[in-house]
Amino acid sequence: MELLPQSREALDEYVTPSVDDVEGLLRVIEGWAVRTVPECVALSVTLLDDDLTFTLVDTDAGAERPVDPAGDTAPRPDADFALDERGWAEMARERAFAGIASTVCLPVVEEGRAVLNIDLYASTAHAFHDRIDGLVAALGAWQAGAVTNADLGFETLRRAEEAPERLRMQRLVDVAVGLVAARVGVTTDAAAGLLTQAADRAGVSESQAATVARVLLA
Repeated sequence: MELLPQSREALDEYVTPSVDDVEGLLRVIEGWAVRTVPECVALSVTLLDDDLTFTLVDTDAGAERPVDPAGDTAPRPDADFALDERGWAEMARERAFAGIASTVCLPVVEEGRAVLNIDLYASTAHAFHDRIDGLVAALGAWQAGAVTNADLGFETLRRAEEAPERLRMQRLVDVAVGLVAARVGVTTDAAAGLLTQAADRAGVSESQAATVARVLLA
């Protein structure tokens, strides 16, 4: 499977003490998934604390090429198009949509709290039948929380595409929190609370409030 370009961009910028090697985690999950479910054509991992999703897509194995209204198979994008980030993502989306026939979402729980969601996508309707127990055991997931066929529209792909922008906004918020903490003389946790309250009162997003705070305090 190939890492979505936006996931590569986000991974290059992502730093967290909670997961040392996100790409390594993705590749381990990929290995377990394709061994247990050979029809698996895509997977996404969502870090719930950070609200970030990273996605791997197989644009060939098990995925059908889109069909045009006349019934002919759509032409394969040329090499230049496929190497373009936006073109690659569009191609991945089209082929994945055409190839996804079943899905399963497996939460991973630590100390009674869900920390990860693992979403797997397969090219056949019954790919996960009688295989969820094996996946749960291999991935350390919570079996009672497993949900099948809830994301046939591949919503996690959209969230993965948004990950780089989410990280940029979070850095902006972090800068604003630091500025507020230094100016007002409070802890960063208290400054974050002040920023959130200000955003709520103003009816704007936290990232917009961060921009305003940084400009005012500069």
